Amino acid sequence: MNDPFAEPSDTRQAILGAAFRALCEHGYANVTIQRIGDEFDKSPSLVYHHYDGKDDLLIDLLSFLLDEFEASIADGSVTGPSADGAAGEGDVPEMAPEEAFDRSAREQLDGYLTAAVDPASLEDAYAPDERFVTVMTELRSQAASDEAYRDHFDRSDRVFGKYLERLVREAAADIARDGAEVAGNGASDGSSDAVTASEVAATLQTFATGGMFRWATTNDGAWVGDARAGIDRYLEATLPLVETNGSEK
Repeated sequence: MNDPFAEPSDTRQAILGAAFRALCEHGYANVTIQRIGDEFDKSPSLVYHHYDGKDDLLIDLLSFLLDEFEASIADGSVTGPSADGAAGEGDVPEMAPEEAFDRSAREQLDGYLTAAVDPASLEDAYAPDERFVTVMTELRSQAASDEAYRDHFDRSDRVFGKYLERLVREAAADIARDGAEVAGNGASDGSSDAVTASEVAATLQTFATGGMFRWATTNDGAWVGDARAGIDRYLEATLPLVETNGSEK
């Protein structure tokens, strides 16, 4: 995974970049303000000046990354050249360039699911790598006892939930355009078999969150193939039933 803070434009971004690198190198339990300061190319005392402690800084890092991702999909499309949004422009670091979205909706869904349960298999420079998935799991674990982390991951789940809803809706529309003939296709006839994009997105998000925790906390990856086969089978059966003409909630 490329360093999203390779070219910081201000002190805040430089500090967040130092925190990002220190976190990926040492993990949550072993990262300290001192170790973050060691990654900072200016006076480490500036880190203490801007943040009250490690968690204050890491929550700001999470918020910044999420802000940039949300901006990158804010134009209403998640596929094709128009999906790059504000990312990579102006004075922000390149978080989600056009190439990251230049894939079909189904391909992006596959990438999202693979990143959760088998990040080592991804070769995309902008995809999460093993270390990033591990530290994100560590940070999410803090939400069990820290309200600030819980608030962040509440927001993160909402942002990614809407992103996944749009991907699901676009993937279903692609199937309909390709002339898939599935009995009771909810995308076209509104039958009782129809499902909403939000239902499918919630299922995928729950699978991915659980998959990340299992991947990051076990050594035996034999389950990955079966888990992916199961969720892929679910998508193949469900995407043709998704309502594609409803408004986003």
